[in-house]
Amino acid sequence: MNKSILFRIVILLNVTAALVFLGATAYLGTFSRYIADDYCESYSVAHDSPVGAVINRYMNGQWRASNRFTNLLFVGFADKLIPDNIATLPSLMFILWVIGLVWAIYEGRTLVGMRWPILIDFCLGTLLAFLPIFEAPNRFQTFYWRSSMATHFAPLVFLNFLIALLFLRVRLTKGQSAPLWIGFIFFLASFFIGGFSEPPLTLIIIGAGVSLLYVWFFITGEARHPTLNLLSWILSGGICALIVMALSPSVAHLHGSPSFFEWVQRTTQYTYFFLTDTLKTLPLPTLYSLVVPAIVIFVLAQEKEYSYLTDTVRKRNIFYLAVAAPLFLTLLIAAGFSTSAFGQAYPVDRARFFAHFLWVATFMFEGMLLGIWLSQIKSLVFRYSFILNILILILFIMAYYPLRAEKQILQDESLYRTRAQLWDERDTQIHLLIAQGKSDLVVPQLDGIYGVKELDVYADHWINGCANLYYGIHSIRAISVK
Repeated sequence: MNKSILFRIVILLNVTAALVFLGATAYLGTFSRYIADDYCESYSVAHDSPVGAVINRYMNGQWRASNRFTNLLFVGFADKLIPDNIATLPSLMFILWVIGLVWAIYEGRTLVGMRWPILIDFCLGTLLAFLPIFEAPNRFQTFYWRSSMATHFAPLVFLNFLIALLFLRVRLTKGQSAPLWIGFIFFLASFFIGGFSEPPLTLIIIGAGVSLLYVWFFITGEARHPTLNLLSWILSGGICALIVMALSPSVAHLHGSPSFFEWVQRTTQYTYFFLTDTLKTLPLPTLYSLVVPAIVIFVLAQEKEYSYLTDTVRKRNIFYLAVAAPLFLTLLIAAGFSTSAFGQAYPVDRARFFAHFLWVATFMFEGMLLGIWLSQIKSLVFRYSFILNILILILFIMAYYPLRAEKQILQDESLYRTRAQLWDERDTQIHLLIAQGKSDLVVPQLDGIYGVKELDVYADHWINGCANLYYGIHSIRAISVK
């Protein structure tokens, strides 16, 4: 069989394997049900417009994280537009996650003049979609608990689309400034994505700021002016979102803020711990994220049609990019962790997902550079045909990795399914009791799941208070029936 055809078949197998994993992850999302903050958020948006609910929560300085404004807006529109979205929204967000990443990779490589089959974009995009989800330390809190997903996962999904649109507009403007209305759209997108929570906001500000400096000093040609223009709009949107968050009444209730030097120390310590801990605890996924792109780009560059990849990036520039990438990674992770260092402690599991995403993206970028660099080496070893066969075989074997990961996450299916069934039964019981005219309810208690608490035995617990609002009752208590 022709090596080019065989290579594409193996690439397709890798894409299929990653999609199987992502499909299984989305399937588990169908068992999501209301828990903790979900009750209060649905009540807020049901008894007011999404915008009105956001304003009311923002002005209530006692409410936890009331300075974040887009996550509740997101929940409000989801409740209005998508019936039973508590169970369908995770799957929808996973679909958008994959589409946004594949599109961003396609636009990015097109902008810099790289042309290859779109199948390669799907390979790299699905790999970048799969690995951070697999590495996520608490998938339930990050993806299946709607309140948390709307705070920590959704902004990254939309940020991928913003990056893809940035690449597209720079490519289409051909050296001309974007119309004012397009710049304003980028401003609004940045503003609302930053409003989900502090980590994506700091990513936008630091990422756009550093990118502006890089373009200003190192980029020439047609792409320079439109890139500077749109990045300025994005940075402005992020800064405005920061101002809105900083002016929230909830900020006045913060206590025990660290000094500047203590804040810097904590941020540095948390960043260092994450980088070293991830390298120690996730060596196989890290190696996988490096090797697969390296093999893909190297093998692709051996084809005559794509041999130009060998000369796309000079060896000297490869070295600079390879050194700059981990430095940029460290800076962005430190920026995201700085908010936790200021207000809390080491970021909780769900708040570290963005760091895993950046980790994987950086190692994949390093892998692509490695593939180009190896293609430029004129060693006799790389001229032997069997070397390509071995690399394609390795790529074929690596397609099993996402399938193995899929089996691992499906071990939670029984837990998720059982909880969903018990929750549905209890929800039916609650509605029957309400129909009988009762307003002080005692219902079966469910166990908390992956660190998220269920209804409490005490009626005055804040989660019970949220459930009271959601169901329109006076009080509710959950007791064990085991």
